[in-house]
Amino acid sequence: MQLSLGRVAYINCEPVYYGIEQGAVPAACRIVDGTPAELNDMLQAGDLDLSVISAIEYARHADRYLILPDLAIGSDGPAESVLFLSRVKPSDLDGKPVYLSRDSLTSVFLVKLLLAKVFGVRPRFLPAKIERIDSLPEDVAGVLMIGDPALRARDQLPFTFDLGQGWKELTGLPFVFAVWAVRRDFYRDHPEETHQLHRALLSSKRYSLARLDEICLTVCRRVGLNRDACATYLKERLSFDLTPRHLEGLRLFFTLLEAEGELASTPPLEFIDVV
Repeated sequence: MQLSLGRVAYINCEPVYYGIEQGAVPAACRIVDGTPAELNDMLQAGDLDLSVISAIEYARHADRYLILPDLAIGSDGPAESVLFLSRVKPSDLDGKPVYLSRDSLTSVFLVKLLLAKVFGVRPRFLPAKIERIDSLPEDVAGVLMIGDPALRARDQLPFTFDLGQGWKELTGLPFVFAVWAVRRDFYRDHPEETHQLHRALLSSKRYSLARLDEICLTVCRRVGLNRDACATYLKERLSFDLTPRHLEGLRLFFTLLEAEGELASTPPLEFIDVV
């Protein structure tokens, strides 16, 4: 049985998928690329069997999903690929129009939370798809950018706020942007296939993390970064584990969103069986 596996079409997934892509780790799956928002929708609709999804997608539909252990996309400090850029100081953004990326639910909720708690402002949020700073209308004060476009956008407006760094300074904890999940109904019917693919993903992560220099050579031109910047991003900025500290940060994020009225309740973190 060949499973369908979702992958974010940014370089931040290479340290998990590279081993499978290279054929070094066998995996009975078909990889489907998409933005985080697209993968959320596809997993929810049953068009994918397993996928990396936004942490918020799990929180909003925890009754539908189970998390795969030891896999995540997060940061324990600056993320570099989740940025809020603005023309004015963040503390002056209250009531001003800002654009929010349509591609990532988690980052949208996080930027709203951090702007309120760190800077005490509530801008006028507008959904938009912006991949280049030079396409931002002049009457828009700021923009949330994620993924590869964010890596290229740093410092192109007067003020750059890294959401991973903002979260670390606020809480002292890592932030989890995305987790790997399976629908509960699929896992009920196909537990062994799910475990086999989970083991393949973990093996691919080990293989890939041992070859980050090789990965950087492959992807740096694609994203428009030099090799050193790419290496810093993949080696030092991102984390791909789901440790107890990551889980603590994830639970706190959900708890703060519940207090803000953004989540109906803080969901339990439930996982597939460990075999």
